[in-house]
Amino acid sequence: MKRAGLLFLLVALAAARFAALSIEPYGDQVFDLATGVTTLPQGGVIHDNANDLSIDAEYVEYKEDVYVLARKAKSEAGKVRFAAEQLRYELPEDRVRLEGGVVLDTPQVKALEARSAWIFLKDGVAVLEGGVRAMSPELEAEAMVSDYRSGEALLLAPYRYRDAALGVTLSGKNPEKPLYLKFDAETGEVQASSKPAAEVKARLLAFVERARAAANP
Repeated sequence: MKRAGLLFLLVALAAARFAALSIEPYGDQVFDLATGVTTLPQGGVIHDNANDLSIDAEYVEYKEDVYVLARKAKSEAGKVRFAAEQLRYELPEDRVRLEGGVVLDTPQVKALEARSAWIFLKDGVAVLEGGVRAMSPELEAEAMVSDYRSGEALLLAPYRYRDAALGVTLSGKNPEKPLYLKFDAETGEVQASSKPAAEVKARLLAFVERARAAANP
């Protein structure tokens, strides 16, 4: 009896997790009994209330409590907006993988571009890699990790950052020495330093390692 009760509870929890997703198809929905995958060939909009996440895409497929795959997708989570040729939302890990033509808007940086990115939704952290660049503020980097809730970020070398207030350009090529950026939420001012606090550097770089490990399991 206890086993049956436990099994019911686990099923209920799984159902509740997926019930947090609401699906608005633009056309047909095709369910594959063999794989458990549902496809929206004409695309649609998916909302995840648990993470305040919405995905609007031209093609969508999803598997209950496992993943959402979207192509030519635009999405937002709270105050962060992002778009990519392909988006994969992994529900158990609460993370989003973006690939191809990535564009990210955070409260601190607008029109941030990269070839690929990971968004760790629960942590409020984005890791971008490959041709990272933005116009406001003006920056370029091999990779960038941004805690968009605290307003802290690291640019990984090689990087170039234009400090508009001081009229100077900071650059670096040493991969062991990232550039630390701290955005003031009230004034919008940015403080840049090549010597971030050790604990901040370690915390943010840990997300880069998590992203690279997730990309190459």
